[in-house]
Amino acid sequence: MVGAVIVGAGEGKRMGGRGKKQFAKVGGKPVIAYTLEVFEKSRLVDHVVLVIPRDSTDWVKEEVVEAYGFKKVHGFAYGGETRQQSVFNGLKALKDKTKTVVIHDAVRPLVSETLIKRVLDACRKGGAAITGVPPRDTVKKVESGQIVGTLDRRLLWLAQTPQSFHYDIIMDAHKRAQSDRFEATDDAALVEKYGTKVVMALGSYTNLKITSDEDMPLFEYFLRQENRLKLHSAQNKKPRQRSSRGKRQRSRRR
Repeated sequence: MVGAVIVGAGEGKRMGGRGKKQFAKVGGKPVIAYTLEVFEKSRLVDHVVLVIPRDSTDWVKEEVVEAYGFKKVHGFAYGGETRQQSVFNGLKALKDKTKTVVIHDAVRPLVSETLIKRVLDACRKGGAAITGVPPRDTVKKVESGQIVGTLDRRLLWLAQTPQSFHYDIIMDAHKRAQSDRFEATDDAALVEKYGTKVVMALGSYTNLKITSDEDMPLFEYFLRQENRLKLHSAQNKKPRQRSSRGKRQRSRRR
């Protein structure tokens, strides 16, 4: 059984007046809904746990899960003080029979079935895999504003999500990291620290991570290229039942 942990517990401090970036609306639809619809349609993922801010639970249930009919959402977990703690909470909320985990950022809404398949295929080889892309620019090492070296970009990759792990491997890494008070910026760094080799699968340069207002126009552009922006919320949302109690039906004049 494959379970997905979608991490959307950030506070969106770099999003200006839009609030939490995972809930910002594009084409009338929250960013997190674009992400979820890919996992909902995926034949490779059996269930999903959403990691969200505790104060957003009711809104996410009504305006995202119920409104767009996401059936794979198994449950919710709440964000911790760090992303690492948030992921750990999500892992603990997965179904008991979960053998493989896909961890993905809610603010990478341009994820695809192809990327999910690539990372799962790579994970089967050794128990841990991530997606990423080689940098296109020259990478400089800088200290106190001064260049101190030029890195060989042939050896460098930019890490993305989705990342995939055998459940036992990633849970053991998180437990040990918690005990050791070790913090990392992604889950791959945790399993690397405790001796598991991680396979790199090719990601996508369009697998955009939305972190600020400047990313939104680019996100909209890619949605238009994929013909996804036209799927306005009014077309996707399930209509809410309106009570007819106390209302008179108007008769059509002839």
